[in-house]
Amino acid sequence: MGKREEKATATREAIFRAAAIIVGRHGYAKASIARIAEEAGVSHGLIYQYFRDQQDLFDRLLPHVGEEMLRHIAQRAGRSETVEERERLGLEANFEYLIDHPELHRILNEAAFFAPQAHRNYLKRMAEGYKRSLEKGHATGQIEAYAPEEFQTLALMFIGAREYLLEHYAVEGHSIKKLPVEVERTYLKAVALAMGVDPTRMMPQQEAGDETCSG
Repeated sequence: MGKREEKATATREAIFRAAAIIVGRHGYAKASIARIAEEAGVSHGLIYQYFRDQQDLFDRLLPHVGEEMLRHIAQRAGRSETVEERERLGLEANFEYLIDHPELHRILNEAAFFAPQAHRNYLKRMAEGYKRSLEKGHATGQIEAYAPEEFQTLALMFIGAREYLLEHYAVEGHSIKKLPVEVERTYLKAVALAMGVDPTRMMPQQEAGDETCSG
């Protein structure tokens, strides 16, 4: 990659990062190009060299920042050999990323109205990844209670449960905090029983405190 390409990549990343911060802080409705440009430290015109218009930026924002979270989860949990470890580490990685990048929660939720196609595609991407994890457990004989065609439904159920727990227990203004240990344990127990695996092998260790991160 030459210097020009490196500069273009860095500029595009700065715009995405600024857009994520502004949407997380003000919502899509108030995330004007002017605000994003100011946050990124670039001119209005430069943004239009990388994105056709504001909607194009919105449509590409969730796939960009969401993919970073999915990579983080895959790096933490993808190599796990057991279903129990993969589920526990995946949940921990999910919340770790949201604590460090709380803006993603608002970006995802409001995208249903402001970037609906991106929202649908991202949820599909999440479900496909979860489904592959379940299929891996089935292929290794760890999940025997379901047929492969049922894994899509299971994946959507588990993703939905995480989102409701996040909203109820972890969202505080513009910050995301860790799930209470007892909530995490109950969720993992329910998932383990639903999968037909040993709940005790999914349990997290007790941790003190509930650090937060503001966006």
